[in-house]
Amino acid sequence: MESSCFGYKLFFADGVGAIPLAEIVPVFHGWIRERRITDDVLIDVADYAHVADGPGVLMVCHEGQYVVDGRDGRWGLSYARKRGEAGTEVVARATTPLVRALRAARLLAHDPALASRFGFRTDEIEVRLIDRLHAPNDDATLEAIAPALAEAIAGIWGAPPNELVRTSTDPRAPLTVRASMPDAAPLDRLRVP
Repeated sequence: MESSCFGYKLFFADGVGAIPLAEIVPVFHGWIRERRITDDVLIDVADYAHVADGPGVLMVCHEGQYVVDGRDGRWGLSYARKRGEAGTEVVARATTPLVRALRAARLLAHDPALASRFGFRTDEIEVRLIDRLHAPNDDATLEAIAPALAEAIAGIWGAPPNELVRTSTDPRAPLTVRASMPDAAPLDRLRVP
């Protein structure tokens, strides 16, 4: 599998109320200004809160993008990689965006401007391969990437996920997988390099 376009979404914890997207925009701008994320080039922030079912707030980077959104009615923070690491083994290509998503979740959860109102669930994450050419949305692709996903997740959670389940069979949609880790540690105790 040649794709580098892995994306991960961490869902906000139960009890997180309405997401104040207008408050996320200056936080993301602060990350750019203060260089809070150092493993990518942070470019700009776009506010799509006015778009129904849109991406919410998007921070564009050279290699990927961070998004706070409520896609499919589930609010969270995602990081999707759009380029990078071609030629490296699939486990490394699966791990890098997961680490970036987790680091950003920690930053957001502890940002003083948000008064620690955001917690994240660690018992479930969403994985997307946003590359239908190299990773079509089918069982064969899931079977091909499952070992790499399990290894990437186990490297941080300490154990592989209990299950990896495709959440859509629409061939026009990117491969989207739910990874479940029911006995997961809290976000700050995960082994994020």
